[in-house]
Amino acid sequence: MKYRYEQFEFDKLQMYFAEPYVIDLEDMRGSITVYEPTIGDIITCGEKKFFNTLGIFVDNTTTYRVLLWEAGQDWNTMTDFELFCSMYQTIDPDVSRLMFGDLDWSKFELYQKQLSEDKIETILYNSEDDIEINEKVYQLFHQYIQAVFTLKPEEKITKVETLKKWYIEKDKREFKNAEAKKNKGETKGRSMANLISSCVNHPGFKYKTSELKQVHVYEFYDSVQRLQIYEHSTAVLKGMFSGFVDSKKIPADAYNFMKDVSDK
Repeated sequence: MKYRYEQFEFDKLQMYFAEPYVIDLEDMRGSITVYEPTIGDIITCGEKKFFNTLGIFVDNTTTYRVLLWEAGQDWNTMTDFELFCSMYQTIDPDVSRLMFGDLDWSKFELYQKQLSEDKIETILYNSEDDIEINEKVYQLFHQYIQAVFTLKPEEKITKVETLKKWYIEKDKREFKNAEAKKNKGETKGRSMANLISSCVNHPGFKYKTSELKQVHVYEFYDSVQRLQIYEHSTAVLKGMFSGFVDSKKIPADAYNFMKDVSDK
């Protein structure tokens, strides 16, 4: 998949052990530290409240393309950073505190920074604490938080006008169908409560609910994915040993439960 922005790699071992991620670039003023919340932090904060604000940090313009389109804004030409700059003032401080410590988003204001004679960039700047956020700084914490929560929103960018309209109509139809099902009580949506319930009731999940509160989110989501890989690899091995499956046609990583979870 081709992305609009440079893709950054993060240390998975550091994320697994919830080491704070420090963004301190040479060409930026100040620094920003991103922390991983625990499951207990999210429980205390409230799942809906937490994930509503999390969306501001992880979503992209494709996520809001219908709202942007109806407001006269083309999601294909608007940058993700510009979207964030239009939403950062709605960040809930209780949620932000779990991921950014004492960083106060209400102190940031939009500025135009002169980079050269013919180049200007938009930045968020906190003059009181002397902290600057530009496009690259944003992309670093934007992608880092996506990686921690294993969230990668769909990105559909096009220059074709007919395709833009097709995407908008498609989203509108899907929204109407989802609302209809919701009104009939047929869907409940994605819930961390459902995910936790599924895991703690599985014999292979090692955490009790009392222990889970202390687990950081990256470790939790890694455990969820690892459990799925383990179940799949076990099923493959049972099929091979039963004699009903031709093992020659099965790739080795299909029964390797220790493989990278990103390869599942």
